[in-house]
Amino acid sequence: MVKHQTTFILFASVALAASTAHAEFYQFNGTLTKGYSVQGVFETKPAAPVAFIESNPSFPNAPFSTQYIQYASLSVSLHGSTLASGSSVIAGVSYDPYLYTAFDASTFSLSAVDLQARSPGASSDPYYFISNGVAPDATTVAYGSTTFNLFLFNPNGATYTFLGSTNVLSVTAIPAPASLFAFALMPMGWRRRRCTPSPCRIDDSAISSRASASRSSG
Repeated sequence: MVKHQTTFILFASVALAASTAHAEFYQFNGTLTKGYSVQGVFETKPAAPVAFIESNPSFPNAPFSTQYIQYASLSVSLHGSTLASGSSVIAGVSYDPYLYTAFDASTFSLSAVDLQARSPGASSDPYYFISNGVAPDATTVAYGSTTFNLFLFNPNGATYTFLGSTNVLSVTAIPAPASLFAFALMPMGWRRRRCTPSPCRIDDSAISSRASASRSSG
């Protein structure tokens, strides 16, 4: 009985994914200096144009409803061992006030990004983020005017530790059948979660600390 129930749940999840078949899944990877690497997945909304820029229209407020990205995650590794991973965009809501993505699906070009490896409800502990709108010396610059730089950010004192960089993040499309299963295998809470700011908002002190460190929405 359990086996049949599991099969039915998976089938129902795939069927639900098929109903939103116009959404697209993409995976990106980057090999950075000093042994670091990043990997992530993002899903675009069905109505997203081929090329778009996603940013926070009410910075530094978060969470906020995204225009084009339905889901986004980031994982950070050092010499092949995962250090941290998190999903900052879930069900069309970004919990990262600094979210920024410039993507062109016609060329698989991720020309600009600011994404963190931290999920909703995380504490004010240090966390990783990658951006090509923040220079290695932690100054805010125009997106695309610096490399994709990886940092460990500590909200307590608003300190940045530069870890490594890369000139490009490679993007590949997840084929349609695989994307259905990718959707189906996402934790159910990630797909359905709709939270009010109070229980799910990223720690306010972390937001104000990063803002005071001269970070901007770009």
